Amino acid sequence: MAGTSAPVEVEPRLDQPGPDRPGDEAPAATPDSEERSPTRGFLIGLATTAVIAIAAVVVGGVSWTNLRTEQTAQSRDEQVLETARQVAVNLVTLRHQSVDEDIQRVADGTTGPFRDQFTSASGSFGDVLNQGQVESTGEVKEAGLVEADDDHAVVLAAVTSTVKNTEAPDGEIRVYRMKVSLDSVDGNWLVSDVEFVA
Repeated sequence: MAGTSAPVEVEPRLDQPGPDRPGDEAPAATPDSEERSPTRGFLIGLATTAVIAIAAVVVGGVSWTNLRTEQTAQSRDEQVLETARQVAVNLVTLRHQSVDEDIQRVADGTTGPFRDQFTSASGSFGDVLNQGQVESTGEVKEAGLVEADDDHAVVLAAVTSTVKNTEAPDGEIRVYRMKVSLDSVDGNWLVSDVEFVA
């Protein structure tokens, strides 16, 4: 006997989207959303890069300015100390054989009332040096900056001199501590005052 097969009905699955379930279809991506997301990310990245670059330039500029300021201050301080040392040595290096040149050398490194006082008393210095046959040679043992800005500075210096004269032909050593004030005049540092301190 020939058998006939009955058609088998297959029930549609309810958990799968299909043409019978239009509400369950996945939303399609719109062209706007596809373009917007990469563009937004690119702009954020670009803005972040720009901010970092600007910050780097600012920090670099500040660092360079600070370095230049520091180098300028260091150069100024070196000039101050060099001038203070030289004038201190000149003040205690006086010889009767070269009195006029020695006094002029001191005067050239000074300014203001101190220079005026020194030059006005230079005649009597010359007399003392000549009468006593004085030969004084000095050196700065130590010098340190107390304060300094672009117009004024103060230096402390420990100075020794070997003094020979008619009473001490073999020479005797003298020790001084000097407080040297300096002023910047037309780009040059000049001594404006000298105090002998204990």
